[in-house]
Amino acid sequence: MGGKAAMLLVLGFSLIFLVFGQNFNSLSTRSVENFDEYYTKTMAHNIAVAGANFASNAVFMNKTWDDGYSNLAYQGGTINVYVTNPTGAHTKVKVCHKPGTRSEHTISIAASAVPAHLAHGDYMGECGGSASSNSMVTIYSEGIFQGDTASVYVELEPSNFAKYGNFYDRMDHAIPATGDTFHGPFHVNSTMRTWGSPVFWGKVTSKGGLKMYNTKNPEFHGGYESGVDQPRPWDTTNFRTVANTNGFTFKDTTGSGKRTDVQLEFKSDGKVKFRYRIFDGSATWTPYKTMKLTDLAPNGLIYIEKGNLFVKGTLKGKATIVVTKNKVSNCGNIYQTDDLKYETDPKSDPKSKDMLGLVAEENIRLQYNDETKHHDIITQASMYAMKGDIGPDNHLVSNDGVLSSWRILGGLIAHDVRVTAHYNWVGPYEGYRFVHEYDDRFLKSVPPYFPHTKNYEVVSWYE
Repeated sequence: MGGKAAMLLVLGFSLIFLVFGQNFNSLSTRSVENFDEYYTKTMAHNIAVAGANFASNAVFMNKTWDDGYSNLAYQGGTINVYVTNPTGAHTKVKVCHKPGTRSEHTISIAASAVPAHLAHGDYMGECGGSASSNSMVTIYSEGIFQGDTASVYVELEPSNFAKYGNFYDRMDHAIPATGDTFHGPFHVNSTMRTWGSPVFWGKVTSKGGLKMYNTKNPEFHGGYESGVDQPRPWDTTNFRTVANTNGFTFKDTTGSGKRTDVQLEFKSDGKVKFRYRIFDGSATWTPYKTMKLTDLAPNGLIYIEKGNLFVKGTLKGKATIVVTKNKVSNCGNIYQTDDLKYETDPKSDPKSKDMLGLVAEENIRLQYNDETKHHDIITQASMYAMKGDIGPDNHLVSNDGVLSSWRILGGLIAHDVRVTAHYNWVGPYEGYRFVHEYDDRFLKSVPPYFPHTKNYEVVSWYE
C-alpha cells in the first residue's frame, strides 16, 4: 500500500503541476495578447491625437486652412484628417463618416474621395441632418496603427470679445489704481500698467509685460499671463450683410452717403421707439415710430451706416447696434443719453434673456445733458469702441465738483482707456466713479453678432 500510495501521490502532483503549467502558459499568452492589443490601440489613439493637434495648429496659423491630411505616415502608423471650414479655400463635399464602432461624424472631403467613403458605409450629407455654427471649424482625425483605428473630433470657433470685462489695445490716458476692482477677463494689447494695488478677480493677460508704479503690487486673483496677442479686426461687411438680410439698417436712402443720426429708446414691453435724420441740408428729424424690436430686427442686429446713435431705455430681448463711420467725419459714435438697462436684471435673475451689445467704430460716450449731469447712471451692455474709447463726455468729467457713479454691468472693449474723473491726493472728487460688474452670462452667451476674435480656440475635444 505504501508503494501504491506514493505512486498515486506522485501522479497526483504531476497532474496538478501539468494543469498549473498549462494554465500559466495560457495566462502568459493572454497577457501578451492583451498587452499587444493595448499597445496597438494606444498607439492608434496617440496618432489620432497628434493629427488633431497638427490640424488645430494649422487652423490657428491660417483660419482658412482646410487641407486636412491623407495617409500621412507618423510613428509607424497613418493619420487621416478631415476638416470642415466655412471659410476654407477648397470645394469639399460633406458625408456622414461611420468609423466602425466609433460614433459617426460629419466630415468634409474632396469630391474625388466620395466613392471610396460610400463604399465602406458612409453616406452623403450631414449626420442626422445636423448643422454646425456658421463660424465653426470641425476637425476629424483618425489614427491607424497595425489594423486598429482611433478617432478624435475637435470643434474650434473664434472667441467673442463680449467675454471680456475689460479689453484695451493700450493704456495711455488712465491705468488701474489702488481702490479699483475689476471683474471678468482683462486684456491689454500692450504693456499692462498699474498704480498701487488694484484688484483683479478675473484672468489678466497682456501682450507686453507688467509695469507697476508706486512700489506696490496689484492683486491678480485670477492669475496673470504676458505674451498674449489678441488683434481686434474691424470688418463691417458681415454686419452690413446680416443687417440687410434679417435685421435693420439706418442709412441715407438717397444713395449719396450723407450722415444719418438715430435716436432710439428701448421699451420694457419689448418695443423700440426711434426716429432719424439725414444731413441732406435740412437735417430734420423724422416723426417717432414705435414697433416691436423683433419686428424691426428679427435677428437682433441694427446697423447704422455713416451716422451716430443716441440711445437710452429698458431693453426686453436681445440686440446689438453697430454704428459705422466709413470715412465720413463726425460719425461712428454712440451717445448714451440716460439709463440703459435690462427689463430683467441679471444680478437678481441670472436666467435673464435680455442682452445688449453696443459697437461703435469711434467712441462710446455718456452724453452731457440734464438726465446725466450730477446723476448716477446705469449701463447694462457689452460696449465695443473700435478706434476710440469709452467714457463720459468732457463736460461730465468737469462736473462742478460733483462725483457721481456710473454703474456698468457688462464689458468695456476699446482702443484706449478714458479718464472718467478728476483726482486729488485723496482720490476722485468730480466726474464719474466707475462701479463696474462683469456679466457672467457673457462667458457662455453673447449679444447677437457681437464682434469675435481673429484667432480660433478649441471649444470641444472628443476622444
